[in-house]
Amino acid sequence: MENNLITTAFFNEKNTQDTNSFYKNCFEKLRKEFDFLYAALFYKTGRTYKPTNSICYAKEFENYIPNLTSKDNYSKFKIPIKMQNTTIGYFLFVGKRPFTNLQRKQAALVCQEVVNTIKDFEISKIFQNQLSILQNAIVEKTILQKKLEEQNENLVKTDKIRSEFLANISHELRTPLNSIIGFSTALKDELAGGLNEKQKDFSNKILSSAIHLTGMINDILDMAKIESGSVKLNLKPENPNHIIKEVLNIIEPVAMEKNIQIEFKSSYEGKIMADYIKLRQIIYNLAGNAIKFSNNNSKITVKIFKKDNSCCISVKDRGVGIDKKDFKRIFEKFVQLDNIYTKKYSSTGLGLTITNELVKLQNGKISLKSALNKGSVFTVEFKAIT
Repeated sequence: MENNLITTAFFNEKNTQDTNSFYKNCFEKLRKEFDFLYAALFYKTGRTYKPTNSICYAKEFENYIPNLTSKDNYSKFKIPIKMQNTTIGYFLFVGKRPFTNLQRKQAALVCQEVVNTIKDFEISKIFQNQLSILQNAIVEKTILQKKLEEQNENLVKTDKIRSEFLANISHELRTPLNSIIGFSTALKDELAGGLNEKQKDFSNKILSSAIHLTGMINDILDMAKIESGSVKLNLKPENPNHIIKEVLNIIEPVAMEKNIQIEFKSSYEGKIMADYIKLRQIIYNLAGNAIKFSNNNSKITVKIFKKDNSCCISVKDRGVGIDKKDFKRIFEKFVQLDNIYTKKYSSTGLGLTITNELVKLQNGKISLKSALNKGSVFTVEFKAIT
C-alpha cells in the first residue's frame, strides 16, 4: 500500500497537455546523450508495472506496445527509478542495435538527473492539488454549516433526520482528512526534504491517526445511508471470483504485516446478481476482520462454492473466535465483544452491521460458525446464476 502511495504521488496518470509536454522534454534531453528509437516510462501498481508516457523516433515503433519482459527482435534495456530504496518505476529504451555498456552507464547517469526533475514537477502538482482541496473544503464547510443550522431544530424528531445529519458530518470531515493524509504521506516519504527521527515519528503518527479516523467516518457514513434508505444498488450479473481476487490483492499487504497467509479456493464458475461495489465492500470487511482478529503467523482461507441453488462465499480465520451466546449481538450496531483481544482495536463497531445490511439489500444472507480460541467462519449466500 505504501508503494502505491509513492507512485500515485510520483506519476500523473491524467494525459493533460502540460504533463505530456513535460515528459516529452525529458525524453528529448535523454536522447541528446545517447541514441534510442523508442522510450517509455513504467510505474508500479500493485505487483505489476503499468506503462505511461512514451515517445518514438522511428515509424516502425508508432504502434509498438511496450513490455518489460516480452522478447522480440529489438534491443532494449531498462533503468529502475528508485525512491527511498524502493523501486517505483522503470525507464525502458528500445533500439535496433545492441546498446553498449558505455551507453547504458551514460543513460543511468542522465536518467537520475531526469528523475530529480520529474520528482520536483510531480511534487509541485501534488501540493497545488492539496491546496485546491483545502480551499474547496472551506467553501463546502460554510455551505454545510448553513444547512446544519437550518436542520438543528428537527434533529431529534426522527431517525431519518439523524442519519442525514451523520452523513453530512462524515462527508465534511472526510474532505480535510484526505488533505491531512496527502500532506503527512508526503512528509513521511520526505518528498519535501529530509526529516529528523522525531519529525518522522510525528508524521507517521499523524498519517496513522488520519487513516484510522477516515475508516471510522466511512463506517458511520455507510450506516447513515443504510438507515435513511438512501443506498442505491446497481444489481447485475457479477463474477465473484474476480471481485474476491481483487480484494485479496488490496488487503494482502495488511496480512503480510502479521505474516498471515491468505488461501483462496474456488469451485464455483458461475455468476451472481450483485452490486459490484457493495459486494467488494462485504468481502473487504470480512477479510479485514479476519486479519485483525487473527494471531500472527496464522492462515485465512477464503472459499467460493455452490450449495443447492446458492453461491456461498466463506471467510475462515484461526483467531480468537466468538462465543455462541454472542452470535446475534455481533451484528448489532456499535457492538464490540468484550474479550482481551478485541480491546486492542478501536473502531465504531459497525463493520459487521454494515456487512449484514449490505448482504440483505442484495437478497442474500450471512451466517457464522465460531468457537472461542478456535477461529470463526463467516459465510454469505447469494442466489446462483447458471
